[in-house]
Amino acid sequence: MKRKILTASLLVIAGLLSLALRENSEFTRTGMAMNTLIRMTVYGHDESVLDDSFALLSSLDKKLSMYDPSSDISIINKNSGVREIPASPETIETIKDSVRLYEITGGVFNPLIGAVTRLWKINRPEGKLPSQESLDIAVKLSGIQNLTVSEGNVFLKEKGCVLDLGGIAKGYASTKISRLMKDKGVKSAIIDLGGNVHTVGSKPDGSSWRVGIRNPLEPSGSPALIVEVKDCAVITSGNYERYRTVDGKKYSHFFDPLTGRSIMSDLLSVTVISEDGSLADGLATAFMITGVDKALEILRKMENPPRVIFITHSGISATSNAKDNIIRSLIPVSFHSLH
Repeated sequence: MKRKILTASLLVIAGLLSLALRENSEFTRTGMAMNTLIRMTVYGHDESVLDDSFALLSSLDKKLSMYDPSSDISIINKNSGVREIPASPETIETIKDSVRLYEITGGVFNPLIGAVTRLWKINRPEGKLPSQESLDIAVKLSGIQNLTVSEGNVFLKEKGCVLDLGGIAKGYASTKISRLMKDKGVKSAIIDLGGNVHTVGSKPDGSSWRVGIRNPLEPSGSPALIVEVKDCAVITSGNYERYRTVDGKKYSHFFDPLTGRSIMSDLLSVTVISEDGSLADGLATAFMITGVDKALEILRKMENPPRVIFITHSGISATSNAKDNIIRSLIPVSFHSLH
């Protein structure tokens, strides 16, 4: 009898030790996906959740990439003007999120901008700039009326139409991964998809996560300011990393949807803080095109606008609802009212 009690006691102690070790555990994994460096850290949970998270990310990458010839997006693009293509639920959901962003931004964020981006080939610095004639054709192909989504199928009506979900894919993926982690009981984690940060819950001690917003004018990448957040995405778009130079002039990877021309303005970066990674990613992209004033017009029309931080050559400004998130800044921050 005493032996049974001792065994039971040892099992209880072992269980408590296992629980304590799990609560204090920390696992980090890095990798490459969506053409960027990935880093995920999970606390208070076993490491298997990272296996599932990276598997999900790989699956989404293979569905949403316009460069993988076997992806849903590539197959849809190859069949533009020919036939509708069945697509995965994740692809359909991402496209619908993109159309929602098209409506919110008045067409500035456009999932059919691919015909324009292919002409620019922004990641290939050699060569000439696209002619305005070719851009005019690409802009016509970018009309949202050329896209139909119905019952799990996608159809691009005109030959030459190109879906490009690069402006939303990482934000969508970060939200899906955060949901997967929560479903598996994770209460504390941080997902970094090449600078697109998504936090799960709070830090292990219950405090807020601190996320640095890079100073675009600082080559070392040191932060211009730091924000505190819990359980949301912090996504930044900027023109300081991806651009090409032709005849001494810089051209960004942000394009005017009406002309197809590259936009290189005084706006250096936009950071959007939201629980919805797709919304944050898409708006950060769109606001780099619109500039601050138009971005504020869009935000003031939204029922629950996200928090936004703008960095320009002349300083840092933010929406009034971001005031409580900013805990440290190199220079004073001015705030825009959303009322």
